[in-house]
Amino acid sequence: MAHIKKYPFHYAWVILIAACVLNIVSRADQGSFGVFIDPLVAQFGWKRGDISFAYSLAFIVGLPAVMIMGWLGDRYGARVLMLGASAMIGVGTVLLGTVKELWQFYLFYSLFVGSLGHAAFSVLLPVIMTKWFHKHVGVALGIYWAGQGIGPVIFAPLFRHMIETRGWAGTFTVIGIVVGLLLAFFSLFIVNKPEDKGLTAYGAEPDTTVKKPGSAPAKSASLRDILRLGMVWRLASIHHLGCVAHAIILAHVVSMATFRGIPGLEAAGVLAAIAGTSVISRFAFSVLAEKLGGRTVLTISLLGQGVPVLILFFATEAWQFYLFAVMFGLCYGGEMVGFPIINKQLFGASAPLGSIYSVEMVAATTGMALGGWLGGGLFDLSGSYTWALMASMGIGLLGLPLALGLPRHKVPAAKAV
Repeated sequence: MAHIKKYPFHYAWVILIAACVLNIVSRADQGSFGVFIDPLVAQFGWKRGDISFAYSLAFIVGLPAVMIMGWLGDRYGARVLMLGASAMIGVGTVLLGTVKELWQFYLFYSLFVGSLGHAAFSVLLPVIMTKWFHKHVGVALGIYWAGQGIGPVIFAPLFRHMIETRGWAGTFTVIGIVVGLLLAFFSLFIVNKPEDKGLTAYGAEPDTTVKKPGSAPAKSASLRDILRLGMVWRLASIHHLGCVAHAIILAHVVSMATFRGIPGLEAAGVLAAIAGTSVISRFAFSVLAEKLGGRTVLTISLLGQGVPVLILFFATEAWQFYLFAVMFGLCYGGEMVGFPIINKQLFGASAPLGSIYSVEMVAATTGMALGGWLGGGLFDLSGSYTWALMASMGIGLLGLPLALGLPRHKVPAAKAV
């Protein structure tokens, strides 16, 4: 189209840059949760299971928002929702610095930061990316998901260092203000779809979007129609099981390390190492999802995040925890990133992809909630993390038969020139 050719730098790349920043910054608190546990135990004497329940509660409280966020984004636009979420995360982070009682920690973390605030970014941004990119959608989403892995690399050590040097209140006041302003600023660049700016998706032609025979219902379909699709439930189940498995690790690996005698800042580095290594898998598995489909990518991811957990049964030195972090991170990041692409492959571009992804995110959210609580709860019951590690491995591997049962990916035939 002539209008597009006037602009060699397609606005899709602006969307990608803004989405990456929002993805990194919006997860500052959530991605760093593991480093909060030991300081809260030391300062207030709260049980690890009680503290980790806040991690789970955030996902539970956010379920309604996750479920309807795709519909709200289509109706009111993503920008206004993200601006509201920016305010909630910023204010909630500042309020975390004022906590004196456990219920206050639950309220400020679970409601403001981890649920209502985070839902807008986690649900809307990946779907918006698939709308803006027709060509190189795997690369674009790979870059986007890689940004999610960068967040904990930056913020986990930063939180730990600032808590140790500035105290709890000072840390959350500074980070809350900075995070809130960054989120609000970059939310202003988000546009729901190319048509809203008089454009088409990057690399698309006017006739590229064709409804597949037998694909999911059209965008006017009700949620009831979507939930009748068996493939949606299979994908949601895989996402749920995978998230339970890695939430146990993400919420508790820092405490697992300190429990084995690793110093606090060095233990926080284990979480950062997982996140940093996951940048590779988040990018690579997005590209592979476009080329190989969900069956192969999800099978590799579930195996790759489950088997390395064996190392933690015996780890007593820092290098062993860091070895685990690298091995785990190389596949854990790939478990979640392919779903927007897989949905488009299985259901067609004209399907209600936002609503389908919302259903899968509900499954992922309940998985993260269960896993985050389970790790602390099993520790409080047994006095060690052995049962939590067994749960992480076992639950994650339950998803393998479901992944292997997905259709084999068929590469679209090249168009005749």
